[in-house]
Amino acid sequence: PMDGAAPALRALRHVARSRHGGHVQVLCINVQPGILPGSRITQRMIDEHQTAQGEEALGPARELAARLKLAATFYVRSGAPVTQILALVKETGASEIVMGTRGLSRLGGLLLGSTATKLGQLAPVPGTLVK
Repeated sequence: PMDGAAPALRALRHVARSRHGGHVQVLCINVQPGILPGSRITQRMIDEHQTAQGEEALGPARELAARLKLAATFYVRSGAPVTQILALVKETGASEIVMGTRGLSRLGGLLLGSTATKLGQLAPVPGTLVK
C-alpha cells in the first residue's frame, strides 16, 4: 500500500535493499475511499477525482522507484484498503506484501483494527511491516 507518506516510502526502500542484486517486480497500490455518487456528483466525477488523488499520492513512490532502479507498476483503486490489496495480490500473483507502519502503539493498533492487522490475518502470502 502506498500513500506517499514516510512509512510507505521506507517500505519501498526496504524492498530495494532486500533484493540483493536480483530482479524484483514491485506493485504499489494507493486505495482511495469509496464514495457513492449523488444527485450532483456523478460516478465519472468521483473516478476522476480519485484517480488524480491517487496519482498524486503515488508521485513520491514513482520518483523513489526510479532512483532505486526498481521495476514498479502503480495502481489506484477505490474501496476498502484490505479488500483492494487482497484483490491485487490475487490478480497479479504477488508473492509478498510489504508495507510501512504508522507508529501506533500495540494497544492502539489492537483497538483500531489497522489495515496491517487485517492483512496479517487474511493475506494468502507472507507480509513484512517496515517501521
